[in-house]
Amino acid sequence: MHRWLKVVAHVVEPSHNAAGAVHGTAISAALIAVVEDHNGLIDSIVAVPATLLVYWIAFSYAHFLQEGIAGGSPKWLRGLRHSLAEEFSIVENALLPLLVLLLLAAAGVPIDTAVWIALGSAVALMFGWGILAAGRSGHSGRASIGIGLTSALVGALVIVLKVAVKALS
Repeated sequence: MHRWLKVVAHVVEPSHNAAGAVHGTAISAALIAVVEDHNGLIDSIVAVPATLLVYWIAFSYAHFLQEGIAGGSPKWLRGLRHSLAEEFSIVENALLPLLVLLLLAAAGVPIDTAVWIALGSAVALMFGWGILAAGRSGHSGRASIGIGLTSALVGALVIVLKVAVKALS
């Protein structure tokens, strides 16, 4: 099982940056979690991608500061572009839960139900990113599943937060 998982991970893993995919998916899920009605859905269509773009730029810049400047490279602009490209999986993979939400809403699924399904898809994606990253690193199938479950737990924390906020309001 170990060998096929590593092969699949090299082919499928998001931009070879599962960390960015997990970051973006968690942010996307947190933003989707606050959608309560149709107006909230319309706001999310703008807010989720805009927030992800800002987060991507900030995270990439922080990565550049850590790696680019610390390395002493005189070609700092090239280093910044590299960081932006390296971390783009924060945006590209995080839009999947929003797409799930929009497709369900367009199909007439009630917004509250669509939100819960989109959050479930975010947890499933985070599970997948964890498994793929573990497989790519050469972990056994059992360890990969454990790492995937740990990633999914991070996504589940967003759901716990949604339930807690709703209970307090």
